[in-house]
Amino acid sequence: MFLTPPRIAHPFQPTRNITRQAYEQQVDFYFENGYVEDPASFFTLNETSPDYRMVEDKPYRDGRYQVVAYDSGYSVKNPLIRGQFDSFEKNKTGYLVRWVHPKPTGKTLLCLHGYMLGDPAQAHRMFNMEKLYTMGLDLALFITPFHWRRSAPGKTRRGILLRTDHVGFTCEAMGQTMNDLNHCMNILKKNHAGDIGIIGASLGAYNASLFSCLSDKQAFAAMMVPAVNFSKPYGPSFAKLSFPVDAVFMEKIRKVWELHSPLNHRPLLSTDKMLFVASRGDRLCPFEYIQGLQKQWGFKRYHYMTGGHWLIFNGEIRGKAWYGFLSDMGFI
Repeated sequence: MFLTPPRIAHPFQPTRNITRQAYEQQVDFYFENGYVEDPASFFTLNETSPDYRMVEDKPYRDGRYQVVAYDSGYSVKNPLIRGQFDSFEKNKTGYLVRWVHPKPTGKTLLCLHGYMLGDPAQAHRMFNMEKLYTMGLDLALFITPFHWRRSAPGKTRRGILLRTDHVGFTCEAMGQTMNDLNHCMNILKKNHAGDIGIIGASLGAYNASLFSCLSDKQAFAAMMVPAVNFSKPYGPSFAKLSFPVDAVFMEKIRKVWELHSPLNHRPLLSTDKMLFVASRGDRLCPFEYIQGLQKQWGFKRYHYMTGGHWLIFNGEIRGKAWYGFLSDMGFI
């Protein structure tokens, strides 16, 4: 159901109007500066907190629901697309949503939402936050760039984070994602969040996996139905461009598109502090990529279920694995 609409809409989507020379110059930037050869060098994580402010604060059960806004301050690496990327004014402000007890619990779970999601009420249901709150955890939600209040104007731009026709734009969006996720970790630390564990679903699991290759400040990372590589089912070969793309140029495009894939990185966080729960029949986040990541990283905590991205036939395994992992990590 979710794979069919993009195929139907593809012939009607606008073609990106750019010359091959201009696009190749954008792509070459990531080769010329060594980012393709050393992907981790593309990302910059600061240890200081950004400027932030409380923009919403209201009761939640016996505690508070809070929305914190902060200045992303992300500096686009590629000067050839900096102006375009920076033109999205709403995306320059990041958001961290919190559900906190009257007194700090010393344990905070930071949730990372999926692609084109991010609404706090939706995430509250998806991650079963009410149950986790009653179990004694403080909770937080990281809003990915170009989602929720950061979204680009217009329905056709809802999924602008992943642009198969503009791999440099997506690469910078992932750079900003890691920059902002790190900001949220620093803000939480500064506000007495205690130990911070991360759970991500789908795109959120991709972000959690990549962040675990750049930092080990999190107590653990749990990846649910994780995306690991965005080349399938819809990668750069699916893009509509105003010129033909030969095999050599497509290979260059693919390497930039996969620069931020966890498959091209090694974890800093111990794999003993990771949990992967995936579905063997997942076609949105293909299972073959998870198998490849397990082979590379050697993680031992994993559960592979029967079903797809949403429809799971032995879903109780996911709950047992997740709450058992929280217990093993000392969070419940």
